[in-house]
Formats: sequence, C-alpha cells, structure tokens
Amino acid sequence: FIFVGIFHQHQLILDLMGIEQNAFAPYDSGASEESCFASARQSKEISVCRLICMTRKYLAFFKGDFDTAGAVYELSQKYSLYSIGRQTIILVTMFIDGLTALYLARKHGKEDTKWAGIGFRMLESMKNWTEHSTWNFSNKCFLLEAEYSFLKEDHKRAIYCYNASIESARDHHFIHEEGLAEEKLAFYLLHERCQKGALDHFYNAKKCYESWGAHALVKNVDKAIAIAASGFS
Repeated sequence: FIFVGIFHQHQLILDLMGIEQNAFAPYDSGASEESCFASARQSKEISVCRLICMTRKYLAFFKGDFDTAGAVYELSQKYSLYSIGRQTIILVTMFIDGLTALYLARKHGKEDTKWAGIGFRMLESMKNWTEHSTWNFSNKCFLLEAEYSFLKEDHKRAIYCYNASIESARDHHFIHEEGLAEEKLAFYLLHERCQKGALDHFYNAKKCYESWGAHALVKNVDKAIAIAASGFS
C-alpha cells in the first residue's frame, strides 16, 4: 500500500503541474491509476480505493470539474474516508466535499436539497474543527461559509467570508488555498456582473498557483481571465 500510495500522490502532483507523465511506469510499464483502481476493487483493497477516490476528487475539484468531483464523492461512499483515523486526510476531504456539494447545489437549483445538505454538514463540521485550531482550519471554514452564503444569496456575508478566507490562508501560508479562495471570489464576482473585480482576483489566484507550481491550474485560470476580459471589454 505504501508504494502504491506514493505513486498515486506522485501522479496527482504531475497532473497539477501539467506534466503528462505516467507516475506508475517505474512500478509497472502497463500500470495506470485506472488499472490500479480496478485491481483494488477486485481484491477489495479498501485503503487503496479510498486513496484513489481522494486524489481523483482533489484533482477534479481544483481543475474545476465539479461534476466529476461529485460523481467520485458518491462512488467514494463505498470506501468512506470518515471511518478511518487519519484526521488530516479526513479534513481535507471534508473541505473538498463541502465545496463540491455547494457548487452542485447552486447548479441544480433549490429543488435539489441533497447537495445543499451535504455542504451544510461539512460547513458545520469545519466550524467545530476551527474551534480547535484556527490556524489550520479558519480559512477553510470561511471559504465553505462564503460558498454557502453564495447559495443562500447573502451577498454581504459571502463577500466578507471570501475575503476572510483569503486573508487567513495568506497569513497561515496555505498558498494553494489562498489561490482557491481568490478564484472562488472571482467566480462569485462574475456571477454578480463585476468583471473588473473578478479579473483582479483571477490574477491573484494565478499568482498563487504559479508560486505553488500548479501550472495546470494556471492554464485554467488563464482561460477564465480571457472569458472575463472579453466580457469586460
């Protein structure tokens, strides 16, 4: 499991960096994440299935593919991370699951209560964790609350929480989550037809992702900048 885990983490890093390379090749020239997942499911290696679901969700989420992130969330319930003792993995997964759910709740509309309920539960859980460590969790909690306020059309609270998440992530040196909060605020401002403000925050997100080395995410932000700029002009 340790070696398989290393290969999966390496593949995630390569994908975020935009490097087209198979991290599994040194292990087995014919191996891939998909073949490992199929093998793990067949042999009931639950820990490997959990890991693959987590990395798939993480990558899909950061690349803006929320439908895939949502589908993997539902698949991952067969191998729930919340039943294990690795709190760091659980909390990162909770953060990603909550943000994914709140996006899908907005997309599907008020009639769909499933995703809104998941997002709210993740927000409440993150509030509890923030009481134990504001350093590690306050930026995550603020971003979840910002997205929940977006869903509830509470503009004042959403803006406050987006900016608080950015400031907390910056102060606590979570540069990738600072970039994420900047990007989320930019999309919110686009929704509010504030193209100039959206562009400013997209550029901030791009700088964070560049510093993080996530060139695949930089390309995604560049596409968003081009769309926002065309609307602004």
